[in-house]
Amino acid sequence: MKNQILITFESLRWDVFQSAEMPYLKSLGTWHKAYTPGAYTFPAHMSFFMGKLPQTLDGSDDYDPAPLRFQAPGRPVRARAFWQLTSPETVRPARYRADGENIIRGFEKKGYETIGTGAVSWFNSKMPAGKYLTEPFRQFKFFDGPDFSFHRSAGKQVAWLSDCLKRLRDKPYFLFANFGETHHPFKFGGCDWEQDATDPYGDSKQCFERQRRCAEHLDVKIMELLKPLSNFDLVICSDHGEAMGEEGLWGHGFCHPAVMQVPLLIRESVPDEA
Repeated sequence: MKNQILITFESLRWDVFQSAEMPYLKSLGTWHKAYTPGAYTFPAHMSFFMGKLPQTLDGSDDYDPAPLRFQAPGRPVRARAFWQLTSPETVRPARYRADGENIIRGFEKKGYETIGTGAVSWFNSKMPAGKYLTEPFRQFKFFDGPDFSFHRSAGKQVAWLSDCLKRLRDKPYFLFANFGETHHPFKFGGCDWEQDATDPYGDSKQCFERQRRCAEHLDVKIMELLKPLSNFDLVICSDHGEAMGEEGLWGHGFCHPAVMQVPLLIRESVPDEA
């Protein structure tokens, strides 16, 4: 059985990702501009956990399973879902099908260990709403801290995940990691502006540059996580993007191209079924 890994960047918009120097992640395969199913963390991840990943709308395999189901006569239907729930979805071509409330529980039923960590408050299981995103996992860790310091927790998250994986022996796993450095206020441990309390909103150039630097920092941290691993399929995407002054808008939680366009990579290790 192939291990499954889902990694999400908080708020990282497509054009910032394009401009960032991320040699490890960009070497893993072809990245696509995709459209997220949710404009903020909770609905986006609820959709991901149901197997509904961002879609590219460009006809790429694995990326456009819904809009390309119905084609003009003579045009082949190529696209397939990567992860799909057996119910209530209409059956269609899929890489993996999962039976359960979500794909996490579905992979658990297949014999997988399920491990997750999140960086923003939607993944805080101490808060009532946080249970929706965290309870499906057998092991889940949220790194709390004052003043949004948990947005700068990638190093601790990677260390915890790596330690969990070392204890698994030969059991397959479904691993999820949500990294928060690219979320407003765009900071990572040791960055030049870590102690700057000034809100970057209001300065489009500063927001763009700081988010880019945070993405480059995560390139190194994710490499530390993935390099020792083998035998896995990989999905990496942003949950949503971030408006940085377009049409007077800042942040996310609303439908705008800056919010809805995200980077997406699906890297399949081998074509056989689990």
